[in-house]
Amino acid sequence: MAHIKPFCAIRPNPKIELQFCSKPFQLYSKKELKSTLENCPNSFLQIIKSNINKTTKNSNKKRFEDVKTAYQNFKDKNLLQKDQDKGFYIQEIKINAHKFTGITAVASVEDYKNGRIKRHENTLESRETIFKNYLKTTRFNAEPVLLTYKNTAALSEVIKDVKKYPETSVLKFSENETLKLWQVTNKELIDQIIKGFENTDALYIADGHHRSASSVMLSEEEPKKAETNYFMAFLIPEHELIVQEYNRVVTDLNGLSVSSFLKKIKLNFDSTPHKTYAGSKKGKGFCMYLDGQFYSLSLRKEFVKLQAPLHQLDSYVLQEHILKPILGIENVRTDSRLQYAHKSDQMKWIKKQIDNKTYAVGFGLNPVLIDQLKSIADNSLVMPPKSTYIYPKLRSGTTIYEF
Repeated sequence: MAHIKPFCAIRPNPKIELQFCSKPFQLYSKKELKSTLENCPNSFLQIIKSNINKTTKNSNKKRFEDVKTAYQNFKDKNLLQKDQDKGFYIQEIKINAHKFTGITAVASVEDYKNGRIKRHENTLESRETIFKNYLKTTRFNAEPVLLTYKNTAALSEVIKDVKKYPETSVLKFSENETLKLWQVTNKELIDQIIKGFENTDALYIADGHHRSASSVMLSEEEPKKAETNYFMAFLIPEHELIVQEYNRVVTDLNGLSVSSFLKKIKLNFDSTPHKTYAGSKKGKGFCMYLDGQFYSLSLRKEFVKLQAPLHQLDSYVLQEHILKPILGIENVRTDSRLQYAHKSDQMKWIKKQIDNKTYAVGFGLNPVLIDQLKSIADNSLVMPPKSTYIYPKLRSGTTIYEF
């Protein structure tokens, strides 16, 4: 049984909403970020720019206070407006050929603490504390945690019913990206949505582990403030998520020659050479590119633990059988020899990096399946860092939750 609630969102004035709603700032190139900050005065990025530009010596506290001031300035100018009625917000996000439809609501901190909201990643306490202090100072949440759930006919039907009505807002960011939003304030529809999630066994964090954990920390500091017992979330059926892989490149072979490295690989893996990446993908396991040659690597049966959820993940197999014991990378979070790659032409980029000697070896992994992700979370296990790259990437500022 999952508990969600409607809320009165702060939303951008229709005159600025197309400019205001921004991609997560990490997705902007330096050039794009500079251009937006210089030419788009009504972008949400203007509110958080002191938190983006950390070249100054301002403390976190000062940066967070600057964000709060900038946010209040937008409100004072009536550029941000609070909805008068509590509601849910259905969003349909179209990116290229993909459509993602979900519900923006506030999710329960208590559900997180008792395991109804399940997680599959470790969080760093230092980052949790920074985010918690950010929330405590600014008192708003503009980027929802992405939660996923097993779809039900009831929830699917109510979303269809809502989408029969005219949209509250339609934002066409580009030829390839459109966002449609429906504000749901009808009591009957609200009750149907609440009941639909009460009949859902669990919610799974797809993206936003640190954001949700920091909200829990704030709630524990301020237990008497009802609003901090919830955090903003975008809930999307699991079949609509796109889960892509993060690939890996390593700068050196830990002092080994290519032949010695391959010999060590073959102790635990069946290794098949291929002329092309496409050929390696037809083999079992995952891909390796080394010294001008593609390989498919498949862990030998005697080393596979079929009943262990983590052992089904390429990222875990790579970490435990190659990165740590052969390449000497004990801490996959902090070792500078290991880099993560997610690009539209990933293996082409990796091949180029290996060929020009920027890196010594690259690994192309298979995407994590949603059932694998859920199995990890259900068993209270943790994936290796950067095991998934998940879509949709939600824009900030479409709806804002104050507390």
